[in-house]
Amino acid sequence: MLVVLLFPFVLVVVAAIAAVVVVLRSSLGITSSGVEVHNFPQAPRVIPLEQVSHFEPAPRVGNFSGIRPATAVLVLTDGTRVPVRKISASSGGRGVDALNQRLESLRAGN
Repeated sequence: MLVVLLFPFVLVVVAAIAAVVVVLRSSLGITSSGVEVHNFPQAPRVIPLEQVSHFEPAPRVGNFSGIRPATAVLVLTDGTRVPVRKISASSGGRGVDALNQRLESLRAGN
């Protein structure tokens, strides 16, 4: 009886741990050649800087949105939206505002 009662809680904890692992294994790199997005377990994708518009925060939705890690969306110049699981770049900066500032500094040639 106790196992039946605890099973939903164990399932939620396992899902939360899996979400954290996926975010930790993902990466984001912003260089003068482009933006490299690696959403684990997918292969890395490099998007040229000329095709990148800006980053936007992804809305948290669902029943367990409070425990979901913060993510973002990379908006391309043609309107395409690319999900980004990690919002800290290896070149420095954490959060959507810092990522957009990094894009602007690279466009300005700094």
